Amino acid sequence: MQDKSSGGFIIGGTHSGCGKTTVTLGLIGALKKRGLSVSPWKSGPDYIDPGFHSRAAGKICRNLDSMLLSDQSVREIYDRNCGGISLIEGVMGLFDGAGPLDERGSAAHLSKLLQLPVILIIDAKAMARSAAAIALGFSQFDEDVKIAGFIMNRVGSERHFDILKESIESKMDIPVLGYLPKDATMSIPERHLGLVNDLEDNRWDTLFSSIVENVETHIDIDRLLKIATCAKPRERIEPILFSPSLHQQIFIKIAVARDLAFQFYYEDNLDLLRHLGAEICFFSPLEDKYLPEDISAVYFGGGYPELFARQLTENSSLRNQLVRLAEKGMPIYGECGGFMYLTEGIIDKDGVFFPMTGILPGRAKMGKKLRSLGYCSTELKEDTVLGVKGTKAMGHVFHWAELVHVDEAEDRAFTVSKGEKLLEEGFFRANVLGSWVHHHFASNIKMASAFIDGARKYRSEYES
Repeated sequence: MQDKSSGGFIIGGTHSGCGKTTVTLGLIGALKKRGLSVSPWKSGPDYIDPGFHSRAAGKICRNLDSMLLSDQSVREIYDRNCGGISLIEGVMGLFDGAGPLDERGSAAHLSKLLQLPVILIIDAKAMARSAAAIALGFSQFDEDVKIAGFIMNRVGSERHFDILKESIESKMDIPVLGYLPKDATMSIPERHLGLVNDLEDNRWDTLFSSIVENVETHIDIDRLLKIATCAKPRERIEPILFSPSLHQQIFIKIAVARDLAFQFYYEDNLDLLRHLGAEICFFSPLEDKYLPEDISAVYFGGGYPELFARQLTENSSLRNQLVRLAEKGMPIYGECGGFMYLTEGIIDKDGVFFPMTGILPGRAKMGKKLRSLGYCSTELKEDTVLGVKGTKAMGHVFHWAELVHVDEAEDRAFTVSKGEKLLEEGFFRANVLGSWVHHHFASNIKMASAFIDGARKYRSEYES
Protein backbone atom coordinates (compact mmCIF):
# COMPACT_ATOMS: atom_id res chain seq x y z
CA MET A 1 0.00 0.00 0.00
CA GLN A 2 1.25 3.49 -0.83
CA ASP A 3 1.22 6.36 1.65
CA LYS A 4 -2.06 8.21 1.15
CA SER A 5 -0.60 11.66 1.93
CA SER A 6 0.21 14.23 -0.77
CA GLY A 7 3.52 14.92 0.90
CA GLY A 8 4.99 16.37 4.02
CA PHE A 9 8.00 17.67 5.89
CA ILE A 10 9.38 18.16 9.37
CA ILE A 11 10.03 21.58 10.88
CA GLY A 12 13.28 21.12 12.78
CA GLY A 13 15.26 23.65 14.75
CA THR A 14 18.78 24.33 15.92
CA HIS A 15 17.55 24.49 19.53
CA SER A 16 14.48 25.00 21.70
CA GLY A 17 13.03 28.48 21.35
CA CYS A 18 14.35 29.10 17.83
CA GLY A 19 10.83 29.66 16.44
CA LYS A 20 9.59 26.22 15.35
CA THR A 21 6.06 26.71 16.72
CA THR A 22 5.65 30.15 15.17
CA VAL A 23 6.82 28.99 11.76
CA THR A 24 4.67 25.86 11.95
CA LEU A 25 1.54 27.86 12.77
CA GLY A 26 2.22 30.29 9.95
CA LEU A 27 2.79 27.54 7.41
CA ILE A 28 -0.39 25.74 8.46
CA GLY A 29 -2.36 28.95 7.94
CA ALA A 30 -0.68 29.79 4.64
CA LEU A 31 -1.25 26.30 3.23
CA LYS A 32 -4.88 26.31 4.31
CA LYS A 33 -5.43 29.66 2.61
CA ARG A 34 -4.37 27.95 -0.59
CA GLY A 35 -7.17 25.45 -0.12
CA LEU A 36 -4.88 22.62 0.92
CA SER A 37 -5.66 20.04 3.61
CA VAL A 38 -3.01 20.08 6.34
CA SER A 39 -2.36 17.26 8.81
CA PRO A 40 -0.54 18.75 11.82
CA TRP A 41 1.79 16.72 14.05
CA LYS A 42 4.06 17.32 17.02
CA SER A 43 7.21 15.40 17.84
CA GLY A 44 7.61 14.41 21.47
CA PRO A 45 5.27 14.46 24.49
CA ASP A 46 4.10 18.08 24.17
CA TYR A 47 0.37 18.86 24.64
CA ILE A 48 0.31 22.65 24.34
CA ASP A 49 1.77 23.09 20.85
CA PRO A 50 -0.66 20.48 19.45
CA GLY A 51 -3.51 22.57 20.83
CA PHE A 52 -2.35 25.55 18.78
CA HIS A 53 -1.76 23.42 15.68
CA SER A 54 -5.22 21.86 15.95
CA ARG A 55 -6.75 25.30 16.23
CA ALA A 56 -4.83 26.54 13.21
CA ALA A 57 -5.49 23.51 11.00
CA GLY A 58 -9.06 22.80 12.05
CA LYS A 59 -7.87 19.21 12.40
CA ILE A 60 -6.56 17.27 15.39
CA CYS A 61 -2.80 17.47 15.88
CA ARG A 62 -1.29 14.21 17.08
CA ASN A 63 1.96 13.32 18.82
CA LEU A 64 4.71 11.20 17.27
CA ASP A 65 7.18 10.04 19.89
CA SER A 66 9.84 7.43 19.20
CA MET A 67 10.88 7.42 22.86
CA LEU A 68 7.46 6.32 24.09
CA LEU A 69 6.60 4.09 21.14
CA SER A 70 8.22 1.49 18.91
CA ASP A 71 9.20 2.38 15.36
CA GLN A 72 6.30 0.22 14.16
CA SER A 73 3.79 2.12 16.30
CA VAL A 74 5.09 5.53 15.17
CA ARG A 75 4.77 4.55 11.52
CA GLU A 76 1.33 3.01 12.07
CA ILE A 77 -0.07 6.10 13.81
CA TYR A 78 1.32 8.33 11.08
CA ASP A 79 0.00 6.14 8.26
CA ARG A 80 -3.42 5.96 9.87
CA ASN A 81 -3.88 9.72 10.18
CA CYS A 82 -1.78 11.40 7.48
CA GLY A 83 -3.44 13.13 4.55
CA GLY A 84 -2.96 16.22 2.42
CA ILE A 85 0.25 17.95 3.48
CA SER A 86 1.65 16.52 6.72
CA LEU A 87 3.50 19.12 8.76
CA ILE A 88 5.42 17.85 11.79
CA GLU A 89 6.89 20.25 14.33
CA GLY A 90 10.06 18.82 15.84
CA VAL A 91 11.15 18.91 19.46
CA MET A 92 14.16 20.78 20.89
CA GLY A 93 17.10 20.80 18.45
CA LEU A 94 16.87 18.58 15.38
CA PHE A 95 19.26 15.90 16.69
CA ASP A 96 18.35 16.13 20.39
CA GLY A 97 17.07 12.76 21.57
CA ALA A 98 17.46 10.19 24.32
CA GLY A 99 21.17 10.73 24.87
CA PRO A 100 24.53 11.79 23.45
CA LEU A 101 24.63 8.71 21.18
CA ASP A 102 20.92 7.89 21.08
CA GLU A 103 18.67 9.56 18.49
CA ARG A 104 15.36 8.11 19.75
CA GLY A 105 12.81 10.81 20.42
CA SER A 106 14.45 13.35 18.13
CA ALA A 107 12.97 15.01 15.06
CA ALA A 108 15.91 13.56 13.09
CA HIS A 109 14.83 10.07 14.07
CA LEU A 110 11.30 10.80 12.86
CA SER A 111 12.70 12.02 9.56
CA LYS A 112 14.33 8.64 9.06
CA LEU A 113 11.34 6.60 10.22
CA LEU A 114 8.86 8.45 8.00
CA GLN A 115 11.30 9.28 5.17
CA LEU A 116 10.38 12.97 5.26
CA PRO A 117 12.60 15.98 4.47
CA VAL A 118 13.49 18.54 7.13
CA ILE A 119 13.10 22.31 6.93
CA LEU A 120 15.53 23.72 9.49
CA ILE A 121 14.74 26.89 11.46
CA ILE A 122 17.78 28.98 12.36
CA ASP A 123 17.49 31.81 14.87
CA ALA A 124 19.45 34.52 13.07
CA LYS A 125 19.24 37.19 15.77
CA ALA A 126 22.66 38.86 16.16
CA MET A 127 24.15 36.61 13.48
CA ALA A 128 25.39 37.00 9.92
CA ARG A 129 27.85 34.73 8.06
CA SER A 130 28.11 32.43 11.06
CA ALA A 131 24.64 31.15 10.13
CA ALA A 132 26.29 29.37 7.20
CA ALA A 133 28.56 27.44 9.57
CA ILE A 134 25.54 26.30 11.55
CA ALA A 135 23.62 25.36 8.42
CA LEU A 136 26.57 23.43 7.01
CA GLY A 137 27.15 21.57 10.27
CA PHE A 138 23.50 20.50 10.58
CA SER A 139 23.31 19.45 6.92
CA GLN A 140 26.38 17.19 7.23
CA PHE A 141 25.89 15.82 10.74
CA ASP A 142 23.85 12.79 9.62
CA GLU A 143 23.76 11.92 5.93
CA ASP A 144 20.56 9.90 6.44
CA VAL A 145 18.64 13.01 7.52
CA LYS A 146 17.70 15.08 4.49
CA ILE A 147 17.67 18.80 5.25
CA ALA A 148 15.90 20.24 2.23
CA GLY A 149 15.69 23.92 3.13
CA PHE A 150 16.32 26.62 5.71
CA ILE A 151 14.07 29.30 7.19
CA MET A 152 15.65 32.12 9.13
CA ASN A 153 13.88 33.57 12.18
CA ARG A 154 14.16 36.94 13.96
CA VAL A 155 15.76 38.62 10.97
CA GLY A 156 16.43 42.33 11.40
CA SER A 157 15.96 43.57 7.83
CA GLU A 158 15.91 42.64 4.14
CA ARG A 159 19.63 43.41 3.98
CA HIS A 160 20.23 41.11 6.97
CA PHE A 161 18.35 38.31 5.18
CA ASP A 162 20.30 38.83 1.94
CA ILE A 163 23.57 38.34 3.86
CA LEU A 164 22.27 35.18 5.54
CA LYS A 165 20.92 33.71 2.30
CA GLU A 166 24.05 34.40 0.25
CA SER A 167 26.42 33.06 2.90
CA ILE A 168 24.47 29.81 3.31
CA GLU A 169 23.77 29.12 -0.36
CA SER A 170 27.41 29.76 -1.26
CA LYS A 171 28.39 26.77 0.89
CA MET A 172 25.76 24.19 -0.13
CA ASP A 173 23.02 23.34 -2.60
CA ILE A 174 20.26 23.65 -0.01
CA PRO A 175 17.95 26.67 -0.49
CA VAL A 176 17.09 29.33 2.04
CA LEU A 177 13.32 29.50 1.66
CA GLY A 178 12.71 32.75 3.46
CA TYR A 179 12.50 34.28 6.89
CA LEU A 180 10.40 35.75 9.64
CA PRO A 181 11.26 39.22 10.93
CA LYS A 182 11.71 40.28 14.52
CA ASP A 183 8.12 41.18 15.40
CA ALA A 184 6.57 41.40 18.86
CA THR A 185 3.08 40.79 17.42
CA MET A 186 4.11 37.18 16.72
CA SER A 187 5.10 36.41 20.32
CA ILE A 188 3.10 33.66 22.04
CA PRO A 189 2.76 34.21 25.83
CA GLU A 190 3.97 31.53 28.26
CA ARG A 191 3.09 30.11 31.68
CA HIS A 192 4.59 27.46 33.97
CA LEU A 193 3.97 24.41 31.75
CA GLY A 194 4.91 26.16 28.50
CA LEU A 195 3.02 28.32 26.04
CA VAL A 196 -0.36 29.71 27.08
CA ASN A 197 -2.92 27.48 25.38
CA ASP A 198 -6.18 29.23 26.23
CA LEU A 199 -5.92 32.48 24.28
CA GLU A 200 -9.27 34.21 23.84
CA ASP A 201 -10.63 34.25 20.30
CA ASN A 202 -9.72 37.88 19.65
CA ARG A 203 -6.14 37.47 20.91
CA TRP A 204 -5.74 34.25 18.93
CA ASP A 205 -7.14 35.79 15.74
CA THR A 206 -4.74 38.75 15.98
CA LEU A 207 -1.73 36.57 16.74
CA PHE A 208 -2.49 33.96 14.09
CA SER A 209 -3.23 36.54 11.40
CA SER A 210 0.06 38.30 12.07
CA ILE A 211 2.07 35.08 11.84
CA VAL A 212 0.35 33.89 8.64
CA GLU A 213 0.75 37.29 6.97
CA ASN A 214 4.48 37.31 7.70
CA VAL A 215 4.90 33.74 6.43
CA GLU A 216 3.08 34.55 3.20
CA THR A 217 5.13 37.71 2.71
CA HIS A 218 8.60 36.39 3.49
CA ILE A 219 8.64 32.62 2.79
CA ASP A 220 8.59 30.90 -0.61
CA ILE A 221 5.54 28.68 -0.15
CA ASP A 222 5.63 27.37 -3.72
CA ARG A 223 9.15 26.06 -3.32
CA LEU A 224 8.29 24.61 0.06
CA LEU A 225 5.34 22.73 -1.45
CA LYS A 226 7.56 21.35 -4.17
CA ILE A 227 9.90 19.96 -1.51
CA ALA A 228 6.99 18.44 0.41
CA THR A 229 5.39 16.77 -2.58
CA CYS A 230 8.65 15.46 -4.01
CA ALA A 231 9.25 13.29 -0.96
CA LYS A 232 9.57 9.64 -2.04
CA PRO A 233 6.41 7.70 -1.11
CA ARG A 234 6.95 5.14 1.65
CA GLU A 235 5.23 1.79 1.78
CA ARG A 236 2.57 1.82 4.48
CA ILE A 237 2.77 -0.93 7.08
CA GLU A 238 0.06 -3.30 8.19
CA PRO A 239 -1.59 -2.16 11.45
CA ILE A 240 -0.99 -3.93 14.73
CA LEU A 241 -2.28 -1.42 17.29
CA PHE A 242 -5.37 -0.73 15.21
CA SER A 243 -5.66 -4.22 13.78
CA PRO A 244 -9.17 -5.02 12.49
CA SER A 245 -9.10 -8.11 14.70
CA LEU A 246 -9.03 -5.88 17.81
CA HIS A 247 -11.89 -3.67 16.73
CA GLN A 248 -15.10 -4.12 18.68
CA GLN A 249 -18.55 -2.66 18.29
CA ILE A 250 -19.36 0.24 20.62
CA PHE A 251 -21.43 -0.77 23.59
CA ILE A 252 -19.92 1.10 26.54
CA LYS A 253 -19.45 4.81 27.15
CA ILE A 254 -16.39 6.40 28.75
CA ALA A 255 -16.63 9.96 30.03
CA VAL A 256 -13.51 12.02 29.23
CA ALA A 257 -12.91 15.39 30.91
CA ARG A 258 -12.10 18.07 28.35
CA ASP A 259 -12.15 21.80 29.06
CA LEU A 260 -9.68 24.54 30.02
CA ALA A 261 -8.74 22.66 33.21
CA PHE A 262 -8.28 19.23 31.59
CA GLN A 263 -7.06 19.07 28.02
CA PHE A 264 -3.76 17.19 27.91
CA TYR A 265 -4.30 13.85 26.17
CA TYR A 266 -2.48 11.72 23.68
CA GLU A 267 -5.18 11.67 21.03
CA ASP A 268 -4.21 8.12 20.13
CA ASN A 269 -5.15 7.02 23.66
CA LEU A 270 -8.71 8.06 22.87
CA ASP A 271 -8.54 6.44 19.43
CA LEU A 272 -7.39 3.16 20.95
CA LEU A 273 -10.24 3.22 23.46
CA ARG A 274 -12.67 3.80 20.59
CA HIS A 275 -11.10 1.00 18.55
CA LEU A 276 -11.47 -1.39 21.48
CA GLY A 277 -15.16 -0.67 21.87
CA ALA A 278 -15.74 2.60 23.71
CA GLU A 279 -17.78 5.64 22.85
CA ILE A 280 -15.99 8.73 24.14
CA CYS A 281 -18.32 11.25 25.81
CA PHE A 282 -16.61 14.56 26.59
CA PHE A 283 -17.68 16.60 29.59
CA SER A 284 -16.49 19.67 31.49
CA PRO A 285 -15.69 19.43 35.22
CA LEU A 286 -15.81 23.23 35.17
CA GLU A 287 -19.25 23.67 33.64
CA ASP A 288 -21.23 20.40 33.79
CA LYS A 289 -23.13 19.69 36.98
CA TYR A 290 -23.37 16.00 36.18
CA LEU A 291 -21.51 13.38 34.17
CA PRO A 292 -22.89 12.14 30.83
CA GLU A 293 -25.61 9.52 31.16
CA ASP A 294 -25.04 5.77 30.91
CA ILE A 295 -21.27 5.91 31.29
CA SER A 296 -19.19 3.00 32.55
CA ALA A 297 -15.84 4.70 33.28
CA VAL A 298 -14.25 8.16 33.63
CA TYR A 299 -10.89 9.39 32.32
CA PHE A 300 -9.24 12.61 33.54
CA GLY A 301 -6.23 13.82 31.55
CA GLY A 302 -3.73 16.47 32.54
CA GLY A 303 -4.09 20.21 32.33
CA TYR A 304 -4.30 23.23 34.60
CA PRO A 305 -6.72 22.38 37.44
CA GLU A 306 -4.69 24.67 39.73
CA LEU A 307 -5.72 27.69 37.63
CA PHE A 308 -9.40 26.80 38.00
CA ALA A 309 -9.31 25.32 41.50
CA ARG A 310 -12.03 27.57 42.93
CA GLN A 311 -14.41 26.82 40.06
CA LEU A 312 -13.75 23.08 40.36
CA THR A 313 -14.43 23.24 44.10
CA GLU A 314 -17.66 25.15 43.62
CA ASN A 315 -18.98 22.48 41.25
CA SER A 316 -19.84 20.25 44.20
CA SER A 317 -22.60 18.33 42.43
CA LEU A 318 -20.13 16.78 39.97
CA ARG A 319 -17.56 16.08 42.68
CA ASN A 320 -20.19 14.37 44.84
CA GLN A 321 -21.40 12.29 41.91
CA LEU A 322 -17.86 11.07 41.23
CA VAL A 323 -17.47 10.04 44.87
CA ARG A 324 -20.68 8.03 44.73
CA LEU A 325 -19.67 6.32 41.50
CA ALA A 326 -16.22 5.51 42.89
CA GLU A 327 -17.88 3.88 45.90
CA LYS A 328 -20.01 1.79 43.53
CA GLY A 329 -16.90 0.54 41.76
CA MET A 330 -16.84 2.56 38.54
CA PRO A 331 -13.36 2.61 36.93
CA ILE A 332 -11.87 6.11 37.19
CA TYR A 333 -8.41 7.03 35.93
CA GLY A 334 -6.59 10.34 36.37
CA GLU A 335 -3.16 11.41 35.16
CA CYS A 336 -1.23 14.45 36.38
CA GLY A 337 -3.84 17.26 36.54
CA GLY A 338 -6.55 14.61 36.62
CA PHE A 339 -4.74 12.96 39.51
CA MET A 340 -4.76 16.28 41.38
CA TYR A 341 -8.54 16.47 40.95
CA LEU A 342 -8.98 12.98 42.43
CA THR A 343 -7.01 13.83 45.60
CA GLU A 344 -8.30 15.60 48.72
CA GLY A 345 -7.57 18.96 47.20
CA ILE A 346 -5.21 21.51 45.65
CA ILE A 347 -3.06 23.99 47.56
CA ASP A 348 -2.38 26.88 45.22
CA LYS A 349 0.82 28.94 45.04
CA ASP A 350 -0.58 31.34 47.67
CA GLY A 351 -1.19 28.51 50.12
CA VAL A 352 -4.99 28.48 49.73
CA PHE A 353 -6.58 25.02 49.93
CA PHE A 354 -9.36 24.05 47.53
CA PRO A 355 -11.16 20.73 48.20
CA MET A 356 -11.42 18.32 45.27
CA THR A 357 -13.01 14.84 45.21
CA GLY A 358 -11.00 13.20 47.99
CA ILE A 359 -11.27 9.81 46.30
CA LEU A 360 -7.49 9.38 46.48
CA PRO A 361 -5.23 10.43 49.38
CA GLY A 362 -3.04 13.48 49.72
CA ARG A 363 -3.12 17.09 48.65
CA ALA A 364 -1.50 18.51 45.52
CA LYS A 365 0.61 21.50 46.55
CA MET A 366 1.74 23.87 43.82
CA GLY A 367 5.42 24.77 43.98
CA LYS A 368 7.59 27.54 42.61
CA LYS A 369 9.79 25.19 40.61
CA LEU A 370 9.43 22.17 38.37
CA ARG A 371 9.12 18.98 40.41
CA SER A 372 9.62 16.41 37.68
CA LEU A 373 10.19 16.29 33.93
CA GLY A 374 11.06 13.47 31.57
CA TYR A 375 10.28 10.07 30.14
CA CYS A 376 9.70 7.10 32.39
CA SER A 377 8.68 3.46 32.36
CA THR A 378 6.13 2.12 34.82
CA GLU A 379 5.21 -1.27 36.22
CA LEU A 380 1.99 -1.92 38.12
CA LYS A 381 2.58 -3.14 41.69
CA GLU A 382 -0.90 -4.69 41.98
CA ASP A 383 -3.94 -5.49 39.85
CA THR A 384 -5.68 -2.20 38.95
CA VAL A 385 -8.02 -0.73 36.35
CA LEU A 386 -5.04 -0.38 33.98
CA GLY A 387 -3.99 -4.00 34.12
CA VAL A 388 -2.71 -6.84 36.21
CA LYS A 389 0.31 -6.72 38.48
CA GLY A 390 3.49 -6.47 36.40
CA THR A 391 1.93 -4.60 33.45
CA LYS A 392 4.59 -2.30 31.99
CA ALA A 393 4.17 0.84 29.89
CA MET A 394 5.91 4.06 28.89
CA GLY A 395 4.94 7.57 29.87
CA HIS A 396 6.07 11.10 30.55
CA VAL A 397 5.97 13.36 33.62
CA PHE A 398 5.88 17.16 33.75
CA HIS A 399 4.48 18.82 36.87
CA TRP A 400 5.08 21.61 39.36
CA ALA A 401 2.96 20.20 42.16
CA GLU A 402 3.95 17.74 44.86
CA LEU A 403 1.75 15.46 46.91
CA VAL A 404 1.65 16.26 50.63
CA HIS A 405 -0.24 14.96 53.69
CA VAL A 406 0.03 11.35 52.54
CA ASP A 407 0.12 8.34 54.83
CA GLU A 408 3.20 6.34 53.88
CA ALA A 409 1.19 3.16 54.43
CA GLU A 410 -1.00 3.95 51.42
CA ASP A 411 -0.63 1.47 48.55
CA ARG A 412 1.34 2.87 45.63
CA ALA A 413 0.23 2.05 42.12
CA PHE A 414 3.48 1.92 40.14
CA THR A 415 7.15 1.28 40.31
CA VAL A 416 8.54 4.06 38.13
CA SER A 417 11.91 4.01 36.39
CA LYS A 418 13.14 7.43 35.33
CA GLY A 419 16.70 7.35 34.12
CA GLU A 420 18.65 5.68 36.89
CA LYS A 421 16.02 6.59 39.50
CA LEU A 422 13.57 3.99 40.79
CA LEU A 423 10.60 5.12 42.88
CA GLU A 424 7.06 4.22 43.83
CA GLU A 425 4.35 6.54 42.64
CA GLY A 426 0.59 6.99 42.19
CA PHE A 427 -2.28 5.63 44.23
CA PHE A 428 -5.22 3.31 43.74
CA ARG A 429 -8.30 2.60 45.77
CA ALA A 430 -10.73 -0.03 44.50
CA ASN A 431 -11.26 0.84 40.80
CA VAL A 432 -9.79 4.35 41.00
CA LEU A 433 -6.20 5.03 39.93
CA GLY A 434 -4.23 8.26 39.69
CA SER A 435 -0.60 9.21 39.17
CA TRP A 436 1.63 11.97 37.81
CA VAL A 437 2.44 9.89 34.73
CA HIS A 438 0.91 10.58 31.32
CA HIS A 439 0.84 7.05 29.90
CA HIS A 440 0.76 6.37 26.19
CA PHE A 441 -1.55 3.40 25.74
CA ALA A 442 0.15 2.53 22.45
CA SER A 443 3.26 1.63 24.46
CA ASN A 444 1.20 -1.24 25.90
CA ILE A 445 -2.29 -1.65 24.49
CA LYS A 446 -3.11 -3.96 27.41
CA MET A 447 -3.65 -0.84 29.54
CA ALA A 448 -6.43 0.39 27.27
CA SER A 449 -7.90 -3.13 27.08
CA ALA A 450 -7.92 -3.45 30.86
CA PHE A 451 -9.68 -0.11 31.26
CA ILE A 452 -12.30 -1.18 28.69
CA ASP A 453 -12.75 -4.57 30.37
CA GLY A 454 -13.22 -2.91 33.75
CA ALA A 455 -15.85 -0.61 32.28
CA ARG A 456 -17.69 -3.56 30.76
CA LYS A 457 -17.57 -5.46 34.05
CA TYR A 458 -18.93 -2.45 35.89
CA ARG A 459 -21.73 -2.08 33.33
CA SER A 460 -22.75 -5.74 33.57
CA GLU A 461 -22.76 -5.65 37.38
CA TYR A 462 -24.66 -2.36 37.44
CA GLU A 463 -27.32 -3.62 35.03
CA SER A 464 -27.77 -6.98 36.80
